[in-house]
Order: sequence, then C-alpha cells, then structure tokens
Amino acid sequence: MTRLKVGIAGCGLVTQVEHLPNLINLPKLFEVVAIADPSATVREALSARHGLRAFESATEMMTAGLDAIVIATPDSYHADLAVAALERGLHVFSEKPLAYNTADIARIIAARDKAGRVMQVGYMKRFDPAYLMLCDLLRTVDGPLRAVTVDVLDSGSDPFVAHHDMVVGTDVPKALIEEGAARRAAQVKVALGTDADPLVTRGFSGPYSSSLVHDLNVVQGLLDAAGAKMGKPVGAAFIAGNSGGYLSAKLDPTDGLVTMTWMATPRLAYYCERISMVFDDRNFELRFPSPYLNHHLTELIERRANGLALEEIRHRPSYAEPFVEELKAWHAAIVDGAPVVNTAEQAATDMGLFATFAKLALAK
Repeated sequence: MTRLKVGIAGCGLVTQVEHLPNLINLPKLFEVVAIADPSATVREALSARHGLRAFESATEMMTAGLDAIVIATPDSYHADLAVAALERGLHVFSEKPLAYNTADIARIIAARDKAGRVMQVGYMKRFDPAYLMLCDLLRTVDGPLRAVTVDVLDSGSDPFVAHHDMVVGTDVPKALIEEGAARRAAQVKVALGTDADPLVTRGFSGPYSSSLVHDLNVVQGLLDAAGAKMGKPVGAAFIAGNSGGYLSAKLDPTDGLVTMTWMATPRLAYYCERISMVFDDRNFELRFPSPYLNHHLTELIERRANGLALEEIRHRPSYAEPFVEELKAWHAAIVDGAPVVNTAEQAATDMGLFATFAKLALAK
C-alpha cells in the first residue's frame, strides 16, 4: 500500500485534536513529515512531541519532499495555499470553507485540473455513518419532501476539547493577525460584491462559512438522495449581533421549505445540531454531537405513521469516526483513483449559495 508523505499547514485546534493524531494513527496510509505554523511556541512543541520537521511558513514546508498537504490555516489563506500546493504537484486536503468566494475556488479548480492532482474539502459530515445510512433510506421513500429544518446551538469547542493536551501560542506576530483580518474582509467583499461592515463580515465568515457551511453541504447531499434540490432563496438574516445566522429557501420541485438557524451560546456548555426531513408519512432526524467528540454516535431517528400511532426507529449504523474516514477517502482518491467525495465544485456551490443568502440579508 502506498504511503503518502504529508505536511500540515496550520496547527490550531482542528489539527491538534483531529488531523495530526488521525494521520499518525493511519501509518499504513500516511507519514506525517512536517508541520508549519507562525507560532514558534506551537510548532516547536509539536515538533518535539511527534518528531516532525517544523516550518514557520506553509510555502517553505512545501519544499520538504511532500506528496500531499493538509491545509488548516485561517480561512483567508486556504485558496492561495491550495493553488501554490497544486502548482508544486501536491495533492491537497483543505479545511472548510475552501474559500469565501467562488472566484478563488475557480482558481483552485483551474490549478487542480492543470496539475492533475486530488483536491478534497474537509466536509467530514459526508462520512458520518448516520448520514450515509439516511441517504440510503431516502432513496427508498415515496412521496414528496415537505420540509427540511436545521438548527444549531453552538457553545464553541472549549467544553469538548479542554481534556486535550493542546499547545496554544500567543506569539503570532500582530502584523500577521492584522493581515489575516484584512484578507478576510477583502475576500468577503468579492463574495458580496460590496464593502461589508465588520458585523456583516463577521456574520458571513463566522456563522455562515464556519458552521452552517457543514449543514448546507450535508443538506445538499441529502436532497440529492431524496431526488430534490434547493430552490429559490426566500429569507436570510444575520442575528444576535451577527453571532447567529438564519436562511431559508424553497424546495424544488415540491414547493416545500428549507430553513437553517445557527446560534452561538458561549455561556452554555451545550452543543445541539439537528437536521430534520419531513415527508407526508415519515420523518427523519439526524442529531450530531460536537464534532470534536470522537467516536460519539450521530443519532438517526426514523418516525413512521401507522394510522393514528407512531413508530420510532433509532438507527445505530457504526462508530466509525468521520474525521478519520475522510482521510482514508482522500488517500483512496490519490492512490486508487477513487472518486473525490467532497470536491471544489461542491464547495463553490455552497459558497455561491451563501453569497446569495448574504446579499438577501443585506437588502433588508
């Protein structure tokens, strides 16, 4: 089995809790050889802990004899790093959002096609066993889909990662932090076609692009399985000082409705993420745990009408970890030519929809 030499760009929470340990725990598939992070505290500690080469910049790390790179930097750097890596002939796995605007994603697609390399986006929920089972169930349902609802209460990651021995760096240069903020504002401006005030930029880059993007992507997959698609957007708002977001769209062809709401609850150590799909005589509900609670089951509840009675089935398909399964799929796409599950084209669809919703919110 081909073992790929991998470098990781960005060593924050998702790298330390998920990508780095998961790659190390797949030794037949990957050899992690290098990391890059602007914090000397972080990169030196992780380098010593895991015996890895450490670089200050991701572009410098790309010269370290890699086959592939995981990009987990701040979001505004994803596109430029993905293009640079592809141009060097590296396979790329990028955390979501792939970019804030579709123009940057188009650059990535062009670089991918020219290089002939694999480009996969980190939508790990597409590998959740409960999601995959629901897709199979949806393909058997007769009758129109009436509604899809998504609601998320997000306390943030702290309650669910505090037990990890994470290294936190406070030594990132101030100029680099300011550069990242300026890049984010400029890229959101391209997405929205206008200058956005700081609250709108925060809403688009936060609730929409960092959290609801997972749910939008999952809903797109579920709609495909159900033979439906998202139609005309009908409502959107940035709420609660832009620490929350709401959007809604018609379903095509049933004239049903999709609604999604996300709210930050930093003072409440509680995470709730639910997706519900309603048919005439059946309802399916996914209940996701905090993404950083590894091997915790996503609940899949199926409810069926039986006259005036109700039958409820709780499915438990597997304890497989989505963060691990997406890395296995990335390897299979690179080595075996398996289809890429989460493509840049899917990311472009997601971010194009978010831009449409954000413009609708701004118009009110």
